[in-house]
Amino acid sequence: MHSTFIALIATCLLLSAHSASAKCKVKAIFIEPLDEVPETAVLGVNQQFTDIDLPKRNLSDSVELNAGESPIIVLPSKPIGGKIPPGIPHFTIPATWSSCILLFFHDPHNKVFPAKVIPVNASSADFPLGDTLIFNVSEATVAARLGTEVMKILPGKSVAVKPPRRGSGSYLAAIDCFFPSDTEPTALCRSTWQHEAEARQILFICPQADEKIPRVWGILDRENTSDPTAP
Repeated sequence: MHSTFIALIATCLLLSAHSASAKCKVKAIFIEPLDEVPETAVLGVNQQFTDIDLPKRNLSDSVELNAGESPIIVLPSKPIGGKIPPGIPHFTIPATWSSCILLFFHDPHNKVFPAKVIPVNASSADFPLGDTLIFNVSEATVAARLGTEVMKILPGKSVAVKPPRRGSGSYLAAIDCFFPSDTEPTALCRSTWQHEAEARQILFICPQADEKIPRVWGILDRENTSDPTAP
C-alpha cells in the first residue's frame, strides 16, 4: 500500500510538471482599436516575458508560451526589476491547448494596459481548418446563413460554424441584425464569399462609431503562414 501511494504521488508530480511545461503557439489581434492603443504587448508568466505584436486587421506572427500556468499577464513593456503593477489584464491558457488566438478589446478603464483579453482555443481538434468562429461584440442579435449553415448569435456571444460547403469554393453569405425595438431585421451582408478549406475564418460583428448598425469584418488564419488576409 505504501509503495502504491508513493507511485501515485510520483505520477501526479509528473503530470503536473508536464502540464506546467506544455507549449502553446499564440497569435494576437486588437479588435476595433482606437489610434492611441498599443501596437505591441508583453506577455508574462512566471517572470518570463515575451513580446507580441497587436495588428489591427490581421493576426500577428505566432509566439510560444508555456500553457497551464496561471495567470498570464499583459503589460506595455517588460517590468523593471520584475515589479508587477496592480490591475493588469490577465488570462489563462489551458495546458490542453496547442494553439491559441488572443483577442484584445479596448478597455479605457484599465490604466496599466487599455485592453481586456479573450483567449480562443485554436487547436486543430477544437477549431479545425475550414471552420468559422463568429464573435458578436455588438448590442444587436445577429442571424446569419453561411452556405448551408444557419445560426443565431446573441449580443456578446460567439458561435462556431462548420464549413459552409464541401471543399474550397464560393458560397452565399447573408447576415442580418435586429435590436429589441426592431420590427424587421436590418441586412448587414448579402454577398458571395470564398471558402478556403485549409484556413480558419474568424468573423466579428462590431459596433461602428456614431452608428447604430454594426458592421461585419473578418480574418483568415492559415495554419502554415503568418500572412492571413480578410475574406
